Amino acid sequence: MQSADLQESVDVQVDVREPLITRSSSDGPAGEDYCEENAIARIHSHTRHGVTRCSWPQTTTALLSLQLGWGLWLFPSAYARLGWIPALAITVLLALSTSYSGSLFTRLYAAVPHTVLFGDVGKKAAGRRGRAIVYCIIYSLDATRCVILHLAATQSLQHALGDAAPAMWQCGLAVLVMAGIFTQIRALSELSWFFMTGTSAQLVAIGIVIFQLLSDPDPGAKTELVRNSGHYERQFVAIFNMVFAYGGQFAFTELMTDMKQPAEFPKAINVCTVIMSTLYAGLASAGYWSKGRNVADIVIFSLGESPLARVAAGCILIQALAQYLVNLNVWTHNLMVLVGRATGHGNSATARSASEHCRWRWLLASAFVVTYSWLISVFLPYFSSLVGIVASSTYLVCAYTLPCWFALKLLRGSMWRGELWLCHLVIPVSLLLSAAGLFSSVSSLIQDIKSGGSGFGPPV
Repeated sequence: MQSADLQESVDVQVDVREPLITRSSSDGPAGEDYCEENAIARIHSHTRHGVTRCSWPQTTTALLSLQLGWGLWLFPSAYARLGWIPALAITVLLALSTSYSGSLFTRLYAAVPHTVLFGDVGKKAAGRRGRAIVYCIIYSLDATRCVILHLAATQSLQHALGDAAPAMWQCGLAVLVMAGIFTQIRALSELSWFFMTGTSAQLVAIGIVIFQLLSDPDPGAKTELVRNSGHYERQFVAIFNMVFAYGGQFAFTELMTDMKQPAEFPKAINVCTVIMSTLYAGLASAGYWSKGRNVADIVIFSLGESPLARVAAGCILIQALAQYLVNLNVWTHNLMVLVGRATGHGNSATARSASEHCRWRWLLASAFVVTYSWLISVFLPYFSSLVGIVASSTYLVCAYTLPCWFALKLLRGSMWRGELWLCHLVIPVSLLLSAAGLFSSVSSLIQDIKSGGSGFGPPV
């Protein structure tokens, strides 16, 4: 009878990729090497916490909320700074690279059965040094991306309110409250409805913006096949703004741990990439054709204060919040696991998803994240330059450099010769591009700061 009850109660799909995973003698409460005791313990953990897992379509909605966000609105400006041919070529290259990275991350995840964070893959591939590099790069990206998305939601709210908008710091405080409340829903599967709402709102906003751009073009708009403005720093910033729009790789591992069937992750990333690329290229083409070289950094700000533009800004606010919530969920989970491993708090250290964390600890950790995001976004409200800095210093490295390095360590025997050659090439090229982009983005931010402006001033 007890056996039948147990079988009936354990109705949870669990990714058990290895029959028995034992903890090594070096692992302990004060160490960083936590993993599952065994597959049975994993099942009981999921059952005890009532964890629900995402299907690949639900993961697709989370990916769209994560990636199809404010990076989209930077594309017309990027096309204007680069010209048609370079911009379209980079769009295609980023789409293909994103699709490949989804496959590579999935294979790395399968190669390390106890993976909870991407740092676990790094440790398997390159020891403690590999894990430390991942923590430094990817989790600093997690932390700073929250600042960018808080700023995006704040500017969306301010633009939606128009002349009635209070000071930027007050709009940011309103975003802090909204994000702080919604992020207490810890299971991504329970937020899939909000992610879908955010994506739908984004599509409505795209429709409105494209309609206004096509119906009211600037008569003096000029476009070029290849832009040669001489401002190479701004052009590098434009390239990394495009990289930012495609850069969700920092969360790929955490999203897979929340899936019923992680092996289906490439389906989600491929569908997401096709949708994103179509919308990115479409909006960028409409914006560049309509406004030419004078298109604003954030294209919606080129549309003035018309009622339709306000509606579009309101829709963008919903999407910005959805994107912010995905990032908050991922980063808060990562932060709690890292702190749990360092302090020996077993529940946090071994939690495989946000749902398994203690509620009040989750409340404190998420409150910390939204608070520092609000403060920094108020003091440095320069969206394009901040995006360039974060994307150049972390995105290429976590999306391509680290996965290719780890793949050469863990997957060499299953990779064909062309893929091996590609991974060897990607590592130095991505590092050089990151260095050039970081220099350009910092220079651009310095120029922005010199020009003035603060989140504590009146709305502009």
